[in-house]
Amino acid sequence: RLAVARALGRFVGAMPAMPVLAVSGGCLLGGCLLLLRMRRPRTAEKPPARMKQAFLVEGNTDIASAKIEVHEVEVPTPKSGQVLIRVAAAPINPSDDGIWKDARIKTATPIGIECSGSVVATGGGLYANHLLGKKVAVVGGGVYAEYVVADAFKSAYTLPEHLPVEMGCAFFVNPFTAVGILESVREAGGKAFIHTAGASQLGQMLAKLCLREGVTLVSVVRSPEQKDLLVKLGCDERHVVVTGAGEPGSWKERLQALIKELKIKHAFDAIAGEMSGDLLALLPGGGCLWVYGRLSDQAISNVQPLDLIYRGKKIQGFMVATWMMKDGPLKGLRRSIKVASIVRKYLDSVFASDFVDVSLEEMHARYCELKQAGVTGAKMRVRLQ
Repeated sequence: RLAVARALGRFVGAMPAMPVLAVSGGCLLGGCLLLLRMRRPRTAEKPPARMKQAFLVEGNTDIASAKIEVHEVEVPTPKSGQVLIRVAAAPINPSDDGIWKDARIKTATPIGIECSGSVVATGGGLYANHLLGKKVAVVGGGVYAEYVVADAFKSAYTLPEHLPVEMGCAFFVNPFTAVGILESVREAGGKAFIHTAGASQLGQMLAKLCLREGVTLVSVVRSPEQKDLLVKLGCDERHVVVTGAGEPGSWKERLQALIKELKIKHAFDAIAGEMSGDLLALLPGGGCLWVYGRLSDQAISNVQPLDLIYRGKKIQGFMVATWMMKDGPLKGLRRSIKVASIVRKYLDSVFASDFVDVSLEEMHARYCELKQAGVTGAKMRVRLQ
């Protein structure tokens, strides 16, 4: 074997066989040891033994009557492939609101869908250890807590180091939904579409994104003040339709004229109730209404059967997670990486949000007050640090 090795070494102009084998073996052993070391659990700072976390104790269709309590619980320990995040902030989304209204919930249930913070410990694993000390956004469950565990690969998104960590707390739900809505319209061959709740945080993101991407957006809002808000962002005032008082004529007639002029066949509705039926009736034959919210707290109504039977119109649900995975897990992963890079690039511009900060203990009461006041243009953020 030694003679053969030496012959091969001379043939390729290599070193003598024994040194080659020794060097190769040493490199292999060193690489294995380094790999094992990188897979071990690591800690950047020692977390406390216990933490505060919010729980929905009893859901209620009247959100003010829902019972939310803050309990002291043990800080979770990350397993292999997981990271422990010290949470800086977590937003309250309409989807959180929907969970609080679930009257079936009668036992303490962790709440909160997304947050941002810093990775302080890992359960081991190459990618998990790579995230140690980094600022990340997290999508998952039970994030209204001082610490949260997340799958490093599936649930954590790195944030720009130059931005405050709390700015990334709303990284997923609204930004990914805005991109998903726009891409859904493009995939259907549309170049213009309608969006209700146009002055919401998501509506503003969508307006800025469409301006950047060259897609025409018609925003439906409730008041002239909300229209002014969108116009200041750069929206064409002709493409903002006010449903309330303050503008002459019927809002339906104005919207119908825009649908005809811009050849619109798609509308995304966050309101539900009669608004859904009104939009479907205004769309041309073959048009599609995508429903992705129920801000009115009402069921879809006022839908004319003939629109569905004879005019070929459709009503379709939209949820960002379903859109992400609609082509299977592999393409879903690629789509997630692509959208995350877009959000990361424009996090402080297109996808920036205006927040009202509250503590964990006061978030339920303050959120109910904000909702009762009907405030637009602000999103509530729970600050944990």
